[in-house]
Amino acid sequence: MNYEKIMEIVANNIDDGIFIVNKKGKVVFYNESANNQAGVSVDNAVGKHMLEIFPKLTEDTSTLLRVLKTGEPIIGDILSYYNSNLKRVTILSTTLPVYEDGELIGAVEIAKDMGVYGEFNEKIKKIKDNKGIKSENKEIKYSIDSIIGNSEPIKEVKNKIKKMANSSAPVMITGETGTGKELVVQSIHNFSDRCDKAFIAQNCAAIPVTLLESILFGTSVGSFTGSKDSAGLFELADGGTLFLDEINSMDLPLQAKLLRVIQDGCVRRIGGKETRIVDVRIITAMNIPPNKALEEGKLREDMFYRLNVLDIDLPPLRERKEDLNILINHFIKTYNKQFHKDIKSINQKAMNFFKDYHWPGNIRELKHSIEHAVFMSEDNEIKMEDLPENYKGIDLKNHNIDIESREPKKKFVIDRPLKEIIDDYEKEVIIQALEEKEYCITKAAKLLGIPRQTLHYKINKLDITIKKTIE
Repeated sequence: MNYEKIMEIVANNIDDGIFIVNKKGKVVFYNESANNQAGVSVDNAVGKHMLEIFPKLTEDTSTLLRVLKTGEPIIGDILSYYNSNLKRVTILSTTLPVYEDGELIGAVEIAKDMGVYGEFNEKIKKIKDNKGIKSENKEIKYSIDSIIGNSEPIKEVKNKIKKMANSSAPVMITGETGTGKELVVQSIHNFSDRCDKAFIAQNCAAIPVTLLESILFGTSVGSFTGSKDSAGLFELADGGTLFLDEINSMDLPLQAKLLRVIQDGCVRRIGGKETRIVDVRIITAMNIPPNKALEEGKLREDMFYRLNVLDIDLPPLRERKEDLNILINHFIKTYNKQFHKDIKSINQKAMNFFKDYHWPGNIRELKHSIEHAVFMSEDNEIKMEDLPENYKGIDLKNHNIDIESREPKKKFVIDRPLKEIIDDYEKEVIIQALEEKEYCITKAAKLLGIPRQTLHYKINKLDITIKKTIE
């Protein structure tokens, strides 16, 4: 196995910059991330002295040259400088001497670009400054009135929000991308008695796992080099609501630590000894069904049961097309104001397209399509030619499975809410599977194509009474 090749692949595919110099201070290795920090290409860096690449540095300010001079490592050094493109860069570096047979032959530096986290740090500062001041919290934009639609699924969502708002129980919201999960979360917060307290949202997929832990729980002085006493999101959200989006992207060990905080209501900063009691309403969201997240090992089973005390499943737009007219009119009014237009309507051809289209991007896609159409329209009516280019030439028969299939559909007697009909049908299917497999949970779950723990959950949720189960 070619270990040098493997190390080269690894070095060129990590976010940290890696500099290696020989004992004379000339660069012998330099990866792509270091290129981004320094602003000098690999070809122009290798073979050159460090001070040629960074003319503003000196033998005293360059950590690599200092290590070559002293033979001692420098851990956790923070350095700001202007690179060759005159861009200001701030790095957190660890610089180590390299010895061979007791002789100093060079030095290696691993540097993290701290500018990557600048936007997040600014956001945390604003949260600290605005904690508990609702009127200045720019994070909160939506209320229950922001949920547009009169369809039965949307009426049910609004009713659930009102019922769940003043409970402190965790809520799990599921729905495809673009269905409006954060809008629902903010509506729950604004309708609750926590509305004058902090609302903090964090996308778990947007932050590296090593940083996410310190963001959630905070840090204490000495927990790692350069660390400070800093409150985490749990402390900042005390008394209010913490929204964790894409919870299924959080790695399993961190999920276990999060579970402990949720169960105990206590948080301890990384490296700290003091335990702090917090009162935080946890709301989580996923864009995949919970049973799929469990099956794929992206969500701990115990975490799911703890977070899914209350749940809201947001319908995709294709299942609530009766809301299209009111949504389209709402977005036209919004963008008329923004673009100083006076669009009155959408013509029949474009409206027919909207009704037949499958809307994989849901409300977000509809919103952006109307924004584009209002901007492009040259009169007071939206036409097909005003829509985004990617809609032109779409064969709806191939795009939309329901349209492609012209077979007669089974007629249902619709005498109660859709969810009750679905729950009853699901209950019948599960009972049939259990009976076929003589109440063996494992075999029934396999027949249904779901994890055994999901089947347990559904049996309890749907109140299925069975004489005896076989695991």
